[in-house]
Amino acid sequence: MLLRAFSLAFVLAISATLTACGGGSSAASSAESTVQKSADSAVTQGLAGLALEHLTADGTTSAVAGLRQVGDAAKVQAGDAFMIGSTTKAMTSALAGRLVERGAIAWTTTLAEALPELAAGMLPVYRTVTLEQLLAHRGGVMAFNNAADVERFQASLESYTDELPSALAGRERFFAAWLLAQSAPARPGQDFLYSNAGYALAALMLQTRTGRPFAELFEQELARPLGLQVSWTSADTRFTNRPVGHDGAKGKLAALAAEDADTSAWLDVLRPGGCGTTLTPGSYASWVRWHLRALRGETTPLASSYLQRIKVLKAGDYALGWIAADIDGRAVLAHDGEWRGFTSLLVVDEQGRSASFGMTNTEADDGAWALAVLNQAVLDVERALPPK
Repeated sequence: MLLRAFSLAFVLAISATLTACGGGSSAASSAESTVQKSADSAVTQGLAGLALEHLTADGTTSAVAGLRQVGDAAKVQAGDAFMIGSTTKAMTSALAGRLVERGAIAWTTTLAEALPELAAGMLPVYRTVTLEQLLAHRGGVMAFNNAADVERFQASLESYTDELPSALAGRERFFAAWLLAQSAPARPGQDFLYSNAGYALAALMLQTRTGRPFAELFEQELARPLGLQVSWTSADTRFTNRPVGHDGAKGKLAALAAEDADTSAWLDVLRPGGCGTTLTPGSYASWVRWHLRALRGETTPLASSYLQRIKVLKAGDYALGWIAADIDGRAVLAHDGEWRGFTSLLVVDEQGRSASFGMTNTEADDGAWALAVLNQAVLDVERALPPK
């Protein structure tokens, strides 16, 4: 089982990254040429392909550049779908917020309360960890953002003598039971430790309280009300007629091969954290626009308790799939994500005046250069087209 880490580089260094990068297009340029120029520049700097968008209250400016697959002539199209990785975390949190407002669960519901059948087997330190703490990466559980955690889980699978579950629901509970029996690498309920596994636990809490699978909850309680078209791409998918994920050093990108079916089935357990979330730039723009409206004080389908928690974030704070930062002194909310050769980055003005995001079918072998190029493209747009 091979797991490529979701990105954490931007989460850890966002304030410095956003304020330290220089450059930017001329403010006198039209929005269309500015966004297209930034997209073209990012591809010139090594990204395989890119979709870049800038949103304001007046409309959306979009651009695409580059190739669906290096070595092939097919260019990225405006309607192409990309995997967005960990920017999914805000969606999972927004889903939780809607279920909280429905009374199905509370932000303060604990793991022991939501998962009583697992309570006896979980370490005592995890029993009082709440839904909100998991979504703020303060659950204390293993990160599953590195090879060591994956290898530890893989070793347990290889030594397991009983029959392993084959259905996703069984694998989700098997993984949760195993995870909650492992020693805590951080103090549960206190320390910040970015954890994709924590989001899997949070989603399992939602599923148990509602009796519905995560994908069904996501579609019915979030995607439909917000008008989003989201699908889930398993790691064993072989891509045709769409962007293919790439990995490698700058100038030496290679398309990622599909995983084997069994590995892919275990990776699906991490969908709530961003494993395989797939949508077009146009659909993602709808998700972003709901946040712009909500941050301007308009009524939206987004849960008020979810919005209240992200509105009060100060620079460097993290909650519910967002980190607060600033661009040249202007407060923003942001997140990035990487998954199987794809990288995404979103920046939203805290006053709801504008937002920019990029999606690329490129992931760096060192976890850095592709995100840095994407960050610069987004920053160039933000600086050239400041909110009014």
